Amino acid sequence: MARIKLELPEVWHFSTIINIRIGDINFAGHLAHDAILSLVHESRALLFHDNGWGELDVEGKGIVVADVVITYANEAFFRDILRFDLAVTEFTKKGCDIYYRIIRVGDEKEIARAKTGIVFFNYEERKPAEVPSGFVKRFT
Repeated sequence: MARIKLELPEVWHFSTIINIRIGDINFAGHLAHDAILSLVHESRALLFHDNGWGELDVEGKGIVVADVVITYANEAFFRDILRFDLAVTEFTKKGCDIYYRIIRVGDEKEIARAKTGIVFFNYEERKPAEVPSGFVKRFT
């Protein structure tokens, strides 16, 4: 089986710490694969909040997630503390990619990598919108 390789950017724009909760643990006693996607969403929401935006309001535009890639490297467990490093890159007219590097604090082991492709969206008109200029400026 060919594994997906997710190459990470060199520059990171934001970092946040998230503790693994008991609800993030699966039957095998480690961080569940689906919980990683939820934690990625949490870290992206924190990135937006830290910059004064909401996922439904970046200069009047919202976002939709168009695609997701997650690769897993190591187990993580209940009460582990994870650092999420985020980079916003690869801008197009209507969207961009956000990369995530997930590291366990303490031993610095990489737990997972992820990428979400986002498209800006005008929810009133129900159609894609151009990337807001202030968003581009913040990350380029």
